[in-house]
This record gives sequence, structure tokens and C-alpha cells, in this order.
Amino acid sequence: MAGAPKRPAEVGLILTRVANWYFARIYGHSEGPGTLPAYCDSDRVGSFAVSPSLLGASEGSSLFKLFVSMSMFQALRDVVILRQQKTMPLASVRVLTDLAFLWQAVDSHPCPVFASAKDFDSQCDVLKVGKKVDCRRLPGETCPVKEATFAFNRMGDMGKLPTSALLHCWSDGCKLTILEAIIDNNTSPSRRAEDLVVSIAKVYRVGEKLATMFVGALSTPALYPGLAPWYPQVDGNELVVIDTNVAQAVDLLRPHGEARTYQARATWLRAWAREIDLRDYRAGLPRYSPRLLQQALYSFCSKSNRIAAGDPCAAEPGACHACAPYLCPFAQR
Repeated sequence: MAGAPKRPAEVGLILTRVANWYFARIYGHSEGPGTLPAYCDSDRVGSFAVSPSLLGASEGSSLFKLFVSMSMFQALRDVVILRQQKTMPLASVRVLTDLAFLWQAVDSHPCPVFASAKDFDSQCDVLKVGKKVDCRRLPGETCPVKEATFAFNRMGDMGKLPTSALLHCWSDGCKLTILEAIIDNNTSPSRRAEDLVVSIAKVYRVGEKLATMFVGALSTPALYPGLAPWYPQVDGNELVVIDTNVAQAVDLLRPHGEARTYQARATWLRAWAREIDLRDYRAGLPRYSPRLLQQALYSFCSKSNRIAAGDPCAAEPGACHACAPYLCPFAQR
């Protein structure tokens, strides 16, 4: 590994080269304009695929399906989750993502914890022990949380996520009700995006990263033109998704001793995004978009995703002297 950058000029050069790589190799090729996002592509995510036309119209049940699909990307590599989604049977996908099915199941169930989001998050005690899924409150009783836990086939409490999302955010059974409230209460499109992240992050096991992914996908048109129906009322360009790859990159580029928190890393990245004019790469892009710079870092630093995409540097490093070897997962072997 090369020595740590000591001057802002060195950091700026590295970030510019990462952006060069992203807009030359990725943007407009495997993601961005002219491509279909993975969450709309049945060849990549199977029955989790969301209809582009319904998503573009901000249709409530499609938003719910997208939210659950994105929320699965926690604690495991993207390629693992994509493989799970592609092979999951339709019946299992319905249990997790069918808003009308879930609403009816919750509304008609005798368990008292479904009365409110607060009661549900704190009192539902569904757990998974080995292959057995049950709860102490109503043992042996079928419920949507137990069915979701079977479908996810992960830790027991993750099965609470779809029901928690319904109770927190889709409280009338069809619309994302918090969206209208936040638009009415704020005049700044970027502030609306931030407030939506805060509200959606309250869903059980979601948190800031996954909430930011969801809000950003629907409010940052440069990511996938035509599929960001909340923009311009909600502007997600300043949102930053801090996953493991981005966090490691930011920590390598910042001075030692800086706070390793989500907000500290996001603030650093937003500041550097002001130094890179994205219009230099393609007409129609915003001048300033931390979300796109973050996407460039994520794409560049994700070893497993680059291998899955057949990146030639995975087999043999290329012209590293003109790239950004300090952050490259292949140059650091």
C-alpha cells in the first residue's frame, strides 16, 4: 500500500481519478443512464424485480417492494444477496413484499403487538432457533413475521422488518404516508430527503445506510433517469450511503484520528464533492452531487462487485500509475 496522502492535493487527485474511472467504465455502461437498475431487472433479482413504470409513478406497493428488497442488503456482500433474491421462490417473495397481502394479514391477526409500530418493534418476540421459528406470546400461531423469517432464512428478528415498515411508513395500507407529511412540513428539497431518511431509518433493523439507499434511489435522477419520481420535490443528491467500502476509503484518505462515525464520514465526503464538477464528465449531470461521488467510490472499492462484473484488473492490474492504486482492491494485494 502506498503511503497515506498528506496533502489535500493528493486526496483531490485520488478522488478525481476514481471519478474518472467510474464515469469511463461504469456510468452509462452497467449503471446509470441507458441501463436498468438491478432492482428492476428480473434476470438479476428474480421475483423481487419492481416494474419500472410503477416505480416511476411512485406507486405505493412498488415502493414497498423496493424498500424490502433494498433492506436485505445488510451484513452480507451484494453478490450474495443478489443470488438469494434471484433464486427465492415467488411465494416467499410475496410473503416479504406484497403490501396488500401483508396489510390484510396484520389487520386480521389476533396478536396485540400489531396495534402500533412502537408496540410491534418493542414487544414482538419472534425468534429463530436452528430451523424452528416461533414466539413466546402466541406459540404455534401462524403470523406474517414468522413467515417472513422463514423466507429471509437469516436471523429471527429480521423477519420483523416488512411488518415494521408497514406500521411505520405505510400506515394507511397503500401509500407511503410519511412522504406527504414531510413534503408539507419542509420547503427545502434536500431537507426533505434528510427527514425522510430519519423517519425511514426507524423501521426495525433498517438504520441510516439502508434508509439513505432507498430515499436516494427515488430522489437522485442522475442515478437512473426516469426512475426518481420524488425529484425535484425531494432532492437526494446530498445524501451519502456509507457502506463498508466507502467507510474504509474515506478513513484511508482522512487524517488519522478523525471520528469514525456515519455523519463524520458523510460530512467529509460532501466537502470534497464540492471540489469535483461532475459536468466535466457528462452533460446534464449536476455540478455537485455527493451521492454520485460516493457511488464512484463504492463501485471502485468493491472487490467482489468488480470481480462479478468481469473487471479486467481482477485478473491483471492495469495502468495503476494513472489510476488510484491507493484505494484499489486489486493493487493492494
